[in-house]
Amino acid sequence: MSVFDCLFTCVLYAYEFFPQITQSFRLPLRPASNSPCVMAAAAEETEECGRRGGGGAAAAAQAVTGDGDSEEAEEFTCSAYCSELSRRQNEQRKAGLFCDVTLAFCSGGASSAERVQTLSAHRTVLSAASHYFTLLLGGHFSESQSARVELKAWTCEDGLDPETVRSVVQFMYTGEITVTTANVHQVLELADRFLLVQLKTFCGDFLMKKLSLSNCVAVHSLAHMYTLDQLALGAAKTIRMNFHKVIHNDEFYTLPFHLLRDWLSDSEITVDSEQELFEAIVGWVRQNTEEREKHFEELFRLLRLSQIAPTVLTWVVRKEPLVENNASCQKLVSDTLEAHALHLEGLKSADLELCASYMAENQPRFGQIMDVIMVVGGVSEGGEYVSECVGYFVAEDRWVNLPHIHNHLDGHAIAITDNHVYVAGSMEPGFAKIMERYNPNLNSWEQVCSLSSRKHSFGFTCVKDLLYSIGGHGNFSPGFRDITVYEPELDKWHSLEPAPKILRDVKTVSVEDRYVYVMARTPVDMDHEDGLSTVTTCYDTESLKWQEVDSLPLIDNYCIFQMAVASTNFYHTASCCPKNYKVTEKAAQQKTSRNISDDILDSLPPEVLSMEGAAICYLDEDVFIIGGWRNSNNMDKQYRKEVYRYCAKKKRWMLLPPLPQPRCRAAACHIRIPYQYLRGCQHYPMPLNLARQRDRMQQMQQLHRRTLTLRRQLQSQIEC
Repeated sequence: MSVFDCLFTCVLYAYEFFPQITQSFRLPLRPASNSPCVMAAAAEETEECGRRGGGGAAAAAQAVTGDGDSEEAEEFTCSAYCSELSRRQNEQRKAGLFCDVTLAFCSGGASSAERVQTLSAHRTVLSAASHYFTLLLGGHFSESQSARVELKAWTCEDGLDPETVRSVVQFMYTGEITVTTANVHQVLELADRFLLVQLKTFCGDFLMKKLSLSNCVAVHSLAHMYTLDQLALGAAKTIRMNFHKVIHNDEFYTLPFHLLRDWLSDSEITVDSEQELFEAIVGWVRQNTEEREKHFEELFRLLRLSQIAPTVLTWVVRKEPLVENNASCQKLVSDTLEAHALHLEGLKSADLELCASYMAENQPRFGQIMDVIMVVGGVSEGGEYVSECVGYFVAEDRWVNLPHIHNHLDGHAIAITDNHVYVAGSMEPGFAKIMERYNPNLNSWEQVCSLSSRKHSFGFTCVKDLLYSIGGHGNFSPGFRDITVYEPELDKWHSLEPAPKILRDVKTVSVEDRYVYVMARTPVDMDHEDGLSTVTTCYDTESLKWQEVDSLPLIDNYCIFQMAVASTNFYHTASCCPKNYKVTEKAAQQKTSRNISDDILDSLPPEVLSMEGAAICYLDEDVFIIGGWRNSNNMDKQYRKEVYRYCAKKKRWMLLPPLPQPRCRAAACHIRIPYQYLRGCQHYPMPLNLARQRDRMQQMQQLHRRTLTLRRQLQSQIEC
């Protein structure tokens, strides 16, 4: 055997015994892994470990944990990493790095030179953000090959605003965007095109918050165009409740025929009169006579001509050229005039069945605004507070029920704004600071910010959408000089410089939406309740200056009546609704006078002026006197339910249907309420707080009666 053979044999024996030696000494020795022999040995060892049930792996795990316990793991998530990644991708897009798709669109349009704008982006990001781009760039469309997307066919004539497109693309990268009233239309259109559901929903919510009378028509059209159902319902509600104002906006004349037809078919739209609707239809047609005249007959048939006075039908509607030139429209007018004549004959002959049939077939729209004299609060027989409001429905000459107020009002003040009726103050101390307002469109009361002090019999009027509280009387105070202002939008009161003297039993009228004429009583002898003198003054709400005047401005019958009874206790104890006049201050000053004619009282029963606590209000030139109480020892008969109306056309007083329940120290005003709340016989539940208080009072009265009965029985036994 040669020396080489001996060495080779030794190597083989050493290789055979080497694993056993390392295992006995537990030496962590590993040969080079790239050796074929080592790889074969490793495979054999793996198989051996598998046969031993993974003992080697368990040993390795124990070596890692060091204590023989099971392996512990913790998942790491970094939200900032994702936002930072999207931000960097957006920065790369802005810098043009790694972009592989181009968005092209036109801007400028007719107003300026049209330009093609381009915007680079990453197709992976766009496809991940929008299913629209997933299909467009990942399918078999030409855009997937050319890497250029042409954005065409937009509703805006001027094309897309480049900044708006960039902001929407940025939203697809970062999820952030700034939506404004200027760009919301294009953002919504892009979100709808790119199928960005969350952004589209946000635009709908944004428009809902910004919904107003000036934009409700446009928003309603957008909501239908982009299938935003909740926004469409909200805009439709706004239009329906304010249709009598919408028809005077320029947006109304841009309505397409089908939308105008749908609105006129809606019986719940709020309208002042059918005559006003007729004028609106004529104005809409005349905006584009060639295209719209063919729709006039169909729109004209949607009018409720029976609600238009015969004289107006004859001299206004029939004389309109659009009606004169259409035989069908002429026939509709003639049929309506004939129905009016039959109704008049039925009234003369007292044919109740004919009259009832006519009324049933010719009802107003549910949303038609009707004139109502609203009576709020007061005290009834037995000193019981009246929470239920009632209204005199002028058109049907009857009283209707209206919702309850939530307080006991007695000697309170009332004021009217464009949208609400406010009542505040009371002789009842627990309710003397509370103020509530009534919304005629919703036919409901809600409580708002309370007065700063408890008082009653104060002046309450609206000037430039602000409510002024002037003077007043407290249960434990000789009177107030304070002037406070309520801001409805902020639901907040703030104080102004007080009046120069105490003002009680305040009555007000205002002119020029600035000057408030005040008639009140002021104490001259603090030791005696009757030591009061009447003062008439004018308050400038801008300069906060006071000026003595001879009288209220004798502008109409309402002021003339107040001055005619100004020296009576009837007037001092009455509640008078404030009235605003649009005449100038100079014209109003010329109407003041110390010489007051009492001709307006000629036909008024003399016993009316002997009453106290009546409610006085107006409707145009007519004056109303409602309820009150008469001085009498018989407490059961002092509360009155008579209602008187001075008719300016006939120049005499008339007795109206009586109040459903006698009451005094109530407040009344003229308000316009949709017909849907007046039709039929409405009933409203008493508020829970007043119902609980009434139950407690009844329990106390029953207990008091039982106590008196027991006392009488005991007294009779003693006498026996």
